[in-house]
Amino acid sequence: MSGRKQFDESQVLDKAMRVFWEKGYKATSLSDLESAMGLNKSSIYNTFQSKEGLYGRCLEHFHTQYACDAMDTLNHPDFRTAMGGFLEMLQSGMESSETPEGCIATMAAMEVGASEGFLSDLVAKGTNDMLNRIETRMQKAIDDGQLQAGVDCAALAAMVMAVSRGVVALNKGTGSTTAGKNSYQQLSTILDQYTLP
Repeated sequence: MSGRKQFDESQVLDKAMRVFWEKGYKATSLSDLESAMGLNKSSIYNTFQSKEGLYGRCLEHFHTQYACDAMDTLNHPDFRTAMGGFLEMLQSGMESSETPEGCIATMAAMEVGASEGFLSDLVAKGTNDMLNRIETRMQKAIDDGQLQAGVDCAALAAMVMAVSRGVVALNKGTGSTTAGKNSYQQLSTILDQYTLP
């Protein structure tokens, strides 16, 4: 029928997201996207306006389909369990055979985070949202008597983010997940030092 989309937008976004995830924003060509999405140039531009617009939608898709699941683990009432589940989900996501290697959010921060425009704003919002979510969970743990009083929640949350993003570079640079696993184990040890019985 004329004027109506003949495709599932969520499905084509997932396909495009995986191409960006594997190749990065700048290295992904329109022909790469056409092939993966099964759409022609006109359909892509009519729906998403531009490559930049499509990439932005893919980052939003990643957040709702993947990142939100990790952040939901922080809702567990026990702080040690919440953080353990959060870190385990981040680590397992890096090693999953169902998704490309690495992390599209980390790649986006490296590629477009320092640029101007809505992509930079989108990357900053995603990063700050996760930072704030972790910090808020830590503050709740202090209030609940599960985390030592006086802990700098902002600094500790930043360390968690730094490790989770840095693991991507470690895994790619070494060609192995061993150093990344060791980093998460050490991070868990540090968090345990501040966690009350």
